[in-house]
Amino acid sequence: MEPNEALAELLDLSSQIEDVAILGASGFVLAGSGTPERCEQLARIAAELVAAAGDVRPSGDVSRIEIDLGSSSVFVVSEGGRTAVATTVSEPTAGLVVYDLRTALRRLDEEPVRKPPRKRKKDRVDIDADA
Repeated sequence: MEPNEALAELLDLSSQIEDVAILGASGFVLAGSGTPERCEQLARIAAELVAAAGDVRPSGDVSRIEIDLGSSSVFVVSEGGRTAVATTVSEPTAGLVVYDLRTALRRLDEEPVRKPPRKRKKDRVDIDADA
């Protein structure tokens, strides 16, 4: 699935997410819900949070970060070499937000649904049996 399609699906499903950016393996923005500047800001926030979490937990990969800011939250979820970073409404259902972000990242690996080719009708020729 294309990043913009996964993003649109995510935003349709999750009413708790306010801003979101989907990042590639090296941290570049694949798709985002805000302006390019806001998406780049979210990418920087995600990189800084992952680096800080790595300092706290140096023995393993960090695949989920949640920061409660009182009036909103920030989530960073990594899966399959990609990352999603989102801001949410106040007091979100954390498990649901993480599930939605992971689902969007997994959808990027899915092949696009292709419609089967339309069968072409052959020209119909009526044969007069009496001729």
